[in-house]
Amino acid sequence: MQKEIQIKKVIVWGHPLHSHTHSYIHNAFYTAFKELGYETHWFHDNMKTDHVDFANSLFITEHQVDKKIPRRNDCLYFVHFLEHDNYKDVDKKCLIDLKCAFRDMKRDVSKNDILEFIPVTSKNLEFYSNVNQRLTYYTLWGTDLLPHEINENIKNLETIKSKRTKNMYFVGQMSKPWILLHNMCKNSNIPFIKYGATFNVNSQQNMDIKQNQDMTQQSLISPAFQQDDQIIDTYIPCRIFKNISYGRMGITNNPMVYELFNKKIIYDENILTAVNKSLHFEENYDNELMKELMEYVRDNHTYIQRIESMKTFINEHSGFIL
Repeated sequence: MQKEIQIKKVIVWGHPLHSHTHSYIHNAFYTAFKELGYETHWFHDNMKTDHVDFANSLFITEHQVDKKIPRRNDCLYFVHFLEHDNYKDVDKKCLIDLKCAFRDMKRDVSKNDILEFIPVTSKNLEFYSNVNQRLTYYTLWGTDLLPHEINENIKNLETIKSKRTKNMYFVGQMSKPWILLHNMCKNSNIPFIKYGATFNVNSQQNMDIKQNQDMTQQSLISPAFQQDDQIIDTYIPCRIFKNISYGRMGITNNPMVYELFNKKIIYDENILTAVNKSLHFEENYDNELMKELMEYVRDNHTYIQRIESMKTFINEHSGFIL
């Protein structure tokens, strides 16, 4: 395909921070694009943008918050769960359906068993396909830390270890496995302290990246437990990448996550057993294994890496150059 349009700026058109769970993904893209030196802006439907020149932009957005997004044929749109009826006036070559690797690949192939998922790079973490004549890009989410921030955590592992308390800190939504963990803590007289997931931008419960990292580091253990439907869907949560990048051992009840980390993190389908294994690890801490896991996240699961793969895809498979 002829490469015609040089992208001049990146526009994250998304949820205001803390207003929706996807806002943290938008925040991570925004931070990483800026780190890479791109002119980057973050807008949403309730902002006035008449003064902005959107020519030759890359838009990162999500289908629930793109109602007032500028629609242009000189821009490229990555829309999480793209609804084509919302972009009737936009050339098809400008639209990419953005989905989650593995989870949405599994869902899409269940409807069309002849789909081919082509890896974007040799790492086999991002893929693309043609789904119902729509170019679809599948990616994993990642940690919200930048590679140099993970390097700092690797250098300071001893300090991070010393932050650990006898409290269980949790930042997020109280789904079934977290309710179970909360009850287990209650029965063992372990304080369970929760923040976040109010989706109210003014809430005192909101945690920024540094606060979230501090809570994770102070927690007795820092699991990334998932409910059954996410496990069945082979959904890889960003929490597992964040926790490890913050300097804590990865803990999962999802076999797909366990496989992704080459079975080097803590896994058990039974949450109580996983907790006991995790406590055993903390008592017999393996510094070298922890560094290895953090380096793996640093090299494969930051938004810097996600953007580099996206850049490869755009330059090779669209009419745009990033």
